[in-house]
Amino acid sequence: MAVSKEKLLEVKRQIELNPFARRNIAVNRDSGLAYWFYRIRRPLLKKKYAHYQKRNPHKPWLTPDAIKALEMLLQPTDIGLEYGSGRSTKFFASKLQHLTSIEHHEGWYQKVKEELKAEGLTNVKYLLAVPKGSIPQVHFTSEAQHFTPEKEYPIEDKYFKDYISLIEDFPESHLDFALIDGRARKSCALKAIDKIKSGGLLVLDNAERVRYEKVHGALKTWDKIFTTTGLTDTVIWRKP
Repeated sequence: MAVSKEKLLEVKRQIELNPFARRNIAVNRDSGLAYWFYRIRRPLLKKKYAHYQKRNPHKPWLTPDAIKALEMLLQPTDIGLEYGSGRSTKFFASKLQHLTSIEHHEGWYQKVKEELKAEGLTNVKYLLAVPKGSIPQVHFTSEAQHFTPEKEYPIEDKYFKDYISLIEDFPESHLDFALIDGRARKSCALKAIDKIKSGGLLVLDNAERVRYEKVHGALKTWDKIFTTTGLTDTVIWRKP
């Protein structure tokens, strides 16, 4: 079922009345005193989010306000897709008529597959698409994840061509909902645009990362709900 613009804006107003955090405070090392303010606040915000996770162990690894908003927006007749599986798979399967979940990591895929089977969730089509070639093994700090531009990020979307292309099996304007929360997020989000129906939702987790700027540009005319933990952002867009 499509979400009306009025409904999205109503939910947005509710979220903004008492947000988990009002803005993302992350800044890079060249930002003078603002950087030190960020370093002081960062452990406090991480502790606040960890406390939320402890109290909500079955909720997806999205911002608390994004989860709250999606609980108000999603309908039991909706058809959804997610890139990246885990807690979100079981959560969204309980709220949608049908969910297609796409995973790239075989070990994680087998774990989640067993959990879905154990819980008797039969409305999930769970797909595995492993990457091609030797992926660079690098460790990025949270700051590097935030500020590294696309051209400098070593794990290129080209490794995940099969993973990205699975969404091409859907007709245009078919999906009510798409969560982009796995690998190759820029390419997956851009591929999802035509597959989402008017009034449907596209959700990007870790939307604060600089390398996703093309996604923000492509969706600049869509109404959105911005949510943050103060360190990481989840953005919900409604397709016009």
